Amino acid sequence: MGADIEFLRQVSLFAALSDAELSALAPAFSERRYAAGEVVFSEEETGRCMYVVREGRVKVSRWLPSGRELILAHHDAPEHFGEMALLDGHTAPATVTAATRSVILLLSRIRFEELLHKPHFTRTLLDELCARCRAAWKQIELVSHRDAEARVRMALYRLSQSHGRETEQGTRIEMRLTHRELANMVGVTRETATRALMRLEGLKLIQVEERCFVVPEPDRLLEGPVFE
Repeated sequence: MGADIEFLRQVSLFAALSDAELSALAPAFSERRYAAGEVVFSEEETGRCMYVVREGRVKVSRWLPSGRELILAHHDAPEHFGEMALLDGHTAPATVTAATRSVILLLSRIRFEELLHKPHFTRTLLDELCARCRAAWKQIELVSHRDAEARVRMALYRLSQSHGRETEQGTRIEMRLTHRELANMVGVTRETATRALMRLEGLKLIQVEERCFVVPEPDRLLEGPVFE
């Protein structure tokens, strides 16, 4: 089926490719559709493709020995994932699931390896991998904090930076997250996350509008005794 060249221009990994290179690459993509909750790939699968979110959202998660799900990241259009497994041939250390109805573009290992011969592509890839490493360190910092409320505050602050849109009321996090999903992002129970959110609402640090969080002043989330 191929991919739309105009869409591929929005994918950060392909930002350095010329129009001619994008035109040659576009037909190599295949497209798959996933229902909400459907697994895109699991931890046990080896890397066969890299993936680009065309529509919808996917979540990256791991199941802890306790049986609890820990959400590591979300990817929205036009973000990509799966390229690390293509580089080292190891299995992916997480399961990727469609959080909403999603359309995913797939690029085979062979075509990906052809791109590695283009210096401007590999430079962009290195930048992207460095960004992923920094994000992983932030995730470790988040789930390692001893205070549950601090974890929730840090998660909301990060989401306001990555998925925030400025409004008159403050920064609106453009993700419809349930209390359970937020809890799974920070490694606490749903009940604990709910108590923390109610406290943050009482302190006027967040508002809830149409199942989305609005943060009047994101920097204030990182203030207070839980961080001392």
